[in-house]
Amino acid sequence: MFSKSSVFAAVAFVAFMSLGAFVFPQVGHAQCVWDCDLGSDGSWNPWGNSPQSQLDIAYCIDQGCASQNLIPILGPIPSANTSVALDVSDLDQNQTCTNPLDSPTGVYKNVTISGFVVAWLKDGSGNLVSGSPAQAFLFKKIKCATLAGSEGATTVTRAVAAKEEPANVFDAGSNITIFGLNQSPIPIPNSLKQPSGWTGCNASNQGILTGQCAFPTGIVKFPNDNFIATTLPPGPPPLPYLQGEVVRTDESTRFVGVRDCKGTAAPTPQTPDPTTIDCGSQSAATGGGQSLALREFLGNWSGATGHTFNPKSGTNSYDIDLSTLSNAISVDPDSVLGSANGGSPVSPNGRCNAMPSQDVERCFFNAKALLPGGCKTGADVTLLVTGLLTDGTKFESTDPTLKCSSK
Repeated sequence: MFSKSSVFAAVAFVAFMSLGAFVFPQVGHAQCVWDCDLGSDGSWNPWGNSPQSQLDIAYCIDQGCASQNLIPILGPIPSANTSVALDVSDLDQNQTCTNPLDSPTGVYKNVTISGFVVAWLKDGSGNLVSGSPAQAFLFKKIKCATLAGSEGATTVTRAVAAKEEPANVFDAGSNITIFGLNQSPIPIPNSLKQPSGWTGCNASNQGILTGQCAFPTGIVKFPNDNFIATTLPPGPPPLPYLQGEVVRTDESTRFVGVRDCKGTAAPTPQTPDPTTIDCGSQSAATGGGQSLALREFLGNWSGATGHTFNPKSGTNSYDIDLSTLSNAISVDPDSVLGSANGGSPVSPNGRCNAMPSQDVERCFFNAKALLPGGCKTGADVTLLVTGLLTDGTKFESTDPTLKCSSK
């Protein structure tokens, strides 16, 4: 997964505004809940949507999820394909908000989650549909969420009311777009270049997707509170949802969760029709997913100040700066993965080790493994290291100063 800045540079239409920096300047980036990339949950589970016609779209939003779910099946999956950003932006002009859990003095915001993901189809038994993995782009905009709580312990929530119009909850443009043959705007591996099995999309005689194809995502119009209680129940523990909520974020636990459903495919140049969204019968649960906002740490390749990355070299150290963490929290050394320039994530050589005197976790990576395709001398090298902390949260670490030196 690229860092935020790399992904946003590649995707000019991704709007971004930090609620943390906007509302609480002193804690915005440090808390890193709304202005950070998202990680998957602690079990690397993909997100998804309620099945329609016995097919469910699953998708990974970070490299850990892709590594756990797809690499054993497909081989290399570049980490750059799985970045998602969370944005709590200002309301649309002239937008009127109603939220059944709000007080009259509630502070309203729109929540936008967007970025490149790796998507695939699941059959009715939850198994991966062979040939379906694809590059995709996710865009979800939830309207009129409520900001509440105190500094360092804020929540952002959005609940639905009976008979509320779906377009007042999820923006009509919310969708997941699947890229077909030669359609991806970013480089992708061969394993994602010819996805198949996407019913309703334009495809060749062999079933290979030939163009972009978008599925609307959002929610339905609920006829009564009983339907809401069945489809959007509270919890279950440890999930913190209240009944009827389609989005919930919690600054103190770094939790970010969305519950939604999908609609009928719309091949390019059609526009996805949100009125086709279907959550199934009253016994069907909605889709979506749960994530943890990633903590961001600086990193240092090879321990130098003005240093370079030589893709022809062997094993080098990478220091993760943990000086902003409590001494009670450390890195889970078995969870660490590294990638360079959007390449496939690799494990360190041996076990990472804590260096308490320097406030760092030191891991060793093989430069050739991180960047097997090499790089041009003088070019920037985007080195990304991710993993779990011992408190259950996730992190990403980058070295912003790296330049290629292939001599």
